[in-house]
Amino acid sequence: MVKVKLIEFKKIPSTSDYLKQNYEKLDSFTFVRTDYQTKGRGQFERQWMSANGRNLLLSFMIKDVPINQLITIKEWVKSSIFSTLGSLGLDVYFKEPNDVYCHQKKLCGILMETKGSVDKFDYVIVGIGLNVNQFIFHKFKATSIFLETKKTQNVRKIMSKLMTNLLESYF
Repeated sequence: MVKVKLIEFKKIPSTSDYLKQNYEKLDSFTFVRTDYQTKGRGQFERQWMSANGRNLLLSFMIKDVPINQLITIKEWVKSSIFSTLGSLGLDVYFKEPNDVYCHQKKLCGILMETKGSVDKFDYVIVGIGLNVNQFIFHKFKATSIFLETKKTQNVRKIMSKLMTNLLESYF
């Protein structure tokens, strides 16, 4: 069984940055969740904006990963997200390079960051931004679980379900 640690914040610049800055003293399968990120980002340093307390902002780290496992990790994360959203009745699809869509609107972003050497990564950090209860998206073609289901969701329950799916299906 994998040992898991969850660290939670009300507000933090970035959950992924926290893991990067502290990776030497944190164990593999450390998860970091926050209600609000002041410097959340997506691919190519694009800013990730999220309403305070309305969405799942979660990153986790796996250490000492063989380089050839990166694609497997991406597929594992996608599958776990799909399973979580499917359990809520959502029909979602993946849009390369790192987005989950529902009805042609972005629902979730995945950001994978690595630090490594020739044959292995010191760490792989997976950041997940899932729109849960947000209902206004300025200038973005996005949606949320709330907008799709017409029901307010419990962010912590969705986080728990996602973490369970990740851990139960870990290769």
